Amino acid sequence: MRTPTTPTRTARDSCPTRPPRGLAATRPRGLAATVRRRVQVDLTPQAIEQVALRVTQLLRQTEQRTPELMSAGELARHLRVQRPWIYKNRHLLGGQRIGDGPKAPWRFDLDTAQQALQRHQAAQHAIGGQ
Repeated sequence: MRTPTTPTRTARDSCPTRPPRGLAATRPRGLAATVRRRVQVDLTPQAIEQVALRVTQLLRQTEQRTPELMSAGELARHLRVQRPWIYKNRHLLGGQRIGDGPKAPWRFDLDTAQQALQRHQAAQHAIGGQ
C-alpha cells in the first residue's frame, strides 16, 4: 500500500508572474482585468462648465431623436379633428404602422403631424384651394 504524500513545491509554483495559489480566483477577469492607469483630471470651474454644456447638448440631441408617438385618437384630440380624418390622412401626417398584421395600429409624432399639416394648409392656400 502506498501512503499519501503531500506535493512538493516546484520552481513553477514560485514564478513571479503567477499569482500565489488561492489568489487566482479573486483576480479580475474580462474588462476589469485591463491595466488601470492614473489620469490627471482638470477640475477647474471652467472645465466643469464645459462638461456640463456638453452633457446638455447630448441630452437635447437624444430628446430630438426619440419622438413620442401617439395614437390616432390622441392626435385627433390635439389637432381638434375627428379620428376618421386622421386615418384618411395618415400618410400626409407622417403616420407609422407599428407591426405587420392587418390590424397593426398607426402611431403619430405630434410635431411631425403639425408641421405636415401646416405645409399642406400653406400649399392649399397658395394654389387658391380651401
